Amino acid sequence: MILSSRDRDVLEILIADYIASAQPVGSSAIAKRHPAHLSPATIRSIMSDLEERGYLAKPHTSAGRIPTEHALRFYVDRMLNVRDLDAHEQERIRAQYQGAEVNIEVLLRRTSKILSAISRYAGIVASPHAEQLAFKHIEFLPLSRRRLLGIFVAQNGMVQNRIIECDEEFTYPELERINNYCNRVFLGLTLSEARDKARVELADEQTRYDRMFMRAMLMSQQLLDEVPDGELLIEGEEKLLGTPAFAHIDALKHVLDAIDEKHRILELLDRSRENEGVKIFIGAESGFPIEGMSMVTAPYHHGGKIIGTLGVIGPTRMDYSRVIPIVDFTSKLISDLINA
Repeated sequence: MILSSRDRDVLEILIADYIASAQPVGSSAIAKRHPAHLSPATIRSIMSDLEERGYLAKPHTSAGRIPTEHALRFYVDRMLNVRDLDAHEQERIRAQYQGAEVNIEVLLRRTSKILSAISRYAGIVASPHAEQLAFKHIEFLPLSRRRLLGIFVAQNGMVQNRIIECDEEFTYPELERINNYCNRVFLGLTLSEARDKARVELADEQTRYDRMFMRAMLMSQQLLDEVPDGELLIEGEEKLLGTPAFAHIDALKHVLDAIDEKHRILELLDRSRENEGVKIFIGAESGFPIEGMSMVTAPYHHGGKIIGTLGVIGPTRMDYSRVIPIVDFTSKLISDLINA
């Protein structure tokens, strides 16, 4: 059912007040700000109608109303005026990356901390899946007797090291042959394909009869299986302690338990990979494991392709007009840094 302009004005004022105060909003407060200067009695009638239509709810202990998740979705999709970050805000975020190592793992971990610090909610980043990590280089270096350092490098700059214990020693020429062979075998593959290739080669009869290449695939398998993919990085859960929505200990426990269910959060972040731009998941409607929480997410890129997602988790009454541009700008900035 379509909302009239009066209904929309009342709803917009109520949501803005609720986001600012976290308290139920009464008709008198809305009447003071309504552009048509409607009386409190008229406002109460409109609020009652909005409640019947599922846009407002009335807490038992208050005469005021709060917006439902349905109302917040309507507000975000049709009423919210999202502004770009001004130059000062953009520079504040850029400054957080100064001196950061140009390594995707370091950048992503720093990004989750930055999102939390700037938004004052929990910052989240999903690292690239194995299907999005393109192989660039692999190398095994001697550390000591029967101990090697395995190094995996992805096209996007991700580096993974692992110490590999061996049951035999290798000469420098032997390691050079192993390195050349591995780089030739995995050239042009994704991490997922490289893992599959190592398993196939190990099952091949011809590989089993070649001691050197057999060792090369075994060491490669150990190293490739260590590379993190689809990992969820979360920073700033403690900032939710300061939000009125989660002030009650039971509510906070539910929130922290929900955040611990990282696979559920990753499912939502994976949905954000499907299309460009910012996505907003509000409360239970999104399939999030608990009511009262929202996520604002955006993808980041390498080589023109979406490889991961980042965002913010907070209460459904978060200031979307502030959080959305923060997430949008950060996703574009981290993409630029990864591609630099």
